[in-house]
Amino acid sequence: MKQQSYLAIFLLGLLGFTACKKTYLNDLKVENGNLTEDIIFTTRAGAESVLTGIYWIYRSENYNGYASTYNNTGGGGLTLRGLELDQFFFDVRGNDVFSDPTGFWSPETGWGENTLGRISTGIRTKATWEMFYKVINNANAVIKNVPKIPEAQTVKDQLTAEAKALRAYSYFWLVRYYQFNYAKNPDAKAVPIYTDPFDGNGDGKARASLKEVYDLIIADLNEAVTNLTATRVAKYRINKNVAQGILAQVYQEMAGNVSNSPYWEQARLNAAAARSGFSLMTNATYQAGFNDLANGEWMWGLPVPVDQTLSYYSLFSYIDPDNGYYRNIYVNDAFVNVFTATDTRKTLFRKLTANAATPWKLWQTTKYKAKTATSGDILIMRSVEMVFIEAEALAQQGKLSEAIDLLFTLQSLRDPAAVKLAASSTKDDLINAILLERRKELFAEIGTEYLDLRRYQRPLLRTGNHWSPQSIPADDKRWLFQIPQSEVDANPNINDADQNP
Repeated sequence: MKQQSYLAIFLLGLLGFTACKKTYLNDLKVENGNLTEDIIFTTRAGAESVLTGIYWIYRSENYNGYASTYNNTGGGGLTLRGLELDQFFFDVRGNDVFSDPTGFWSPETGWGENTLGRISTGIRTKATWEMFYKVINNANAVIKNVPKIPEAQTVKDQLTAEAKALRAYSYFWLVRYYQFNYAKNPDAKAVPIYTDPFDGNGDGKARASLKEVYDLIIADLNEAVTNLTATRVAKYRINKNVAQGILAQVYQEMAGNVSNSPYWEQARLNAAAARSGFSLMTNATYQAGFNDLANGEWMWGLPVPVDQTLSYYSLFSYIDPDNGYYRNIYVNDAFVNVFTATDTRKTLFRKLTANAATPWKLWQTTKYKAKTATSGDILIMRSVEMVFIEAEALAQQGKLSEAIDLLFTLQSLRDPAAVKLAASSTKDDLINAILLERRKELFAEIGTEYLDLRRYQRPLLRTGNHWSPQSIPADDKRWLFQIPQSEVDANPNINDADQNP
């Protein structure tokens, strides 16, 4: 993080998200030369502009010029475009969806030690590290400077709370990239903690422990939950529900596979509160294309207006078999077979003509349907995930009948012929059923299968017609990203001995 200047990043923030049509985006003019910290944080409009710019960083389709650095396997760095594709990276690392073995996403799908994998000299780890730390750096600038603006304390508290939620969310992603899960070893080295803006002067910080990072994440999110409300200017902004949803995800991750963990009850409480007001989508809506932020179940997402289409850089470009530009994502036949014939989600799988030369090229999915020019709005969180967290927490606490009932609300919605789990089911059977239902409902959204395996410290065992058979033990080093070599070179407090294996 040594080389980054947060005022330069403010420039991106103020230029970004212009299609959101908020008047405050026009208050500060680059050409007027008023992009100094003193000007930006003299008004609420300035602080709002910086927050808006943070979300633009998550949404960006061409962040920091990575297309020009993708030179190890040919072409442009088209799988390094913001949060949407960071999430999808974990999906193709699993078993259920995969790429064409000769196209984009093939290095990620194959778990190779290459520039698009986890290695320190690769461009994926650099892109991931820089994106989340730039969000953190901008959030820290908001947290530091919002007290200066002439607004009511409640307004300043809310702006600070939103920035802290963004900081927490970014740290949550970073710890899952760069260390095993919390339950495995809370004292393991994770990532550096920065709580003040870093302007490029001085030395970077050493890797903090998982416990230290999670302590900050929890503190930030608790403050966000306390000071935010359900009201927000647009669905791309974090409100109280979203902060509770992130907190539920964090507690779920911290609990890991430990049944008696006190974190499960916190996960349950926050998940239940987070999904309030966000009803599960109908089957017709589920089949509509996962492309619209107006979807009532979507708790949080990023808009992609028609005049800012992500084009062939978006997830839709890869996965939509009708309107996508690349159309090179396929579905494992073993995964298709776990759906019953009466499950509405099975209608989203399209069978192709079998070819002996490409046996993996058998199924595609119409789950994502591009709205315009091969792109659509970006999904980050929806309420059904909170249902699964709540059910899992109940099961882990031994409240099996409650968990079975809650799980069945989703199962019976998606499949009118669904059979409810027997009351005599064991806890392990129930948890496995919940994890399977999470995969079925959330596939190709947020890396569910991969992250659940990692959370439960289970191996990845690929089956079906996957072209890249893998057997990855739960403790394999390849679950860990290496710290970017550029960070090791620039930061005297992180050296080769601190590097992940």
